[in-house]
Amino acid sequence: MASELHIITVGAADGDEAAAHVFLSELESAWSRFIATSDVSRLNLAGGAATHVAPATLTLLATMIEAWRLTDGRYDPTLLPTLVANGYAASKEDPAMRSELPHHQPPVAGTVPDIQLSAANCTAQLPAGMTVDPGGIGKGLAADLTVSWLLARGARGALVGIGGDVSCAGEPPEATGWVVEIERPDPADAPLCAMALSGGGVATSSTRSRRWVHDGVQRHHLIDPLTGAQSGSDLATVTVIAATGWEAEAHATAALLAGSGGVLQYLVGHGLSGLAVDLHGAVTATDDIRQLELLPR
Repeated sequence: MASELHIITVGAADGDEAAAHVFLSELESAWSRFIATSDVSRLNLAGGAATHVAPATLTLLATMIEAWRLTDGRYDPTLLPTLVANGYAASKEDPAMRSELPHHQPPVAGTVPDIQLSAANCTAQLPAGMTVDPGGIGKGLAADLTVSWLLARGARGALVGIGGDVSCAGEPPEATGWVVEIERPDPADAPLCAMALSGGGVATSSTRSRRWVHDGVQRHHLIDPLTGAQSGSDLATVTVIAATGWEAEAHATAALLAGSGGVLQYLVGHGLSGLAVDLHGAVTATDDIRQLELLPR
């Protein structure tokens, strides 16, 4: 996942945190579009054929379908061809790692809910011509799964943060709760605020974290499914607090696409807590966060 990783545990056995790193590496090996042998890469090149995948990949694909549904299609994992066309074929951390698309790709005959999953056979099948990229939801789900894995091994509490996506559950190390810092659009600046959570997920979607120049144009990774083009949202970041890390990530992406004029309506309409920072640094937040009086005035 090529992201900064934080693991905090309460009451975990010796070696469990190291074992959690191995668990996460296995997920990355199965889920990364930049690894040619990953389940995701093999699915993308299978030409619509059923493909044997790891059980965790079935969980990922089912989660992607659910995220598409929850966000009314604003989270769309099928936009990989557009990302590649915009110059995001190679990993920003290791340019030698690249996404491969089918050479002769037929028109896509289906949408995200048409992805076929078989738990009995441990296979997945994409509609012909479809390719997928988990995007940030992979980080949120990986954090969720790792927290559950640590608790199942006996930890009383666990927090896992992957590239800014956080999942936490169980007994926190401090009586106030699991303390999570919310970064500004430029991570070099001081954090915007810190919040104490009893559990759940926190994720930030940003047009600042993945930027590059392609054909002389400044690009970012956020593609608007409604237009099929790079989003022109006037928001720099949206941070969402939700029941799980993957839900927070999916909704953060969707809320960012809504722009400053629609972000609060999206968050409130989905029963979420969150905040947004626009391109000029102005902060918008749901009432429950405003009432904490943590944000700058």
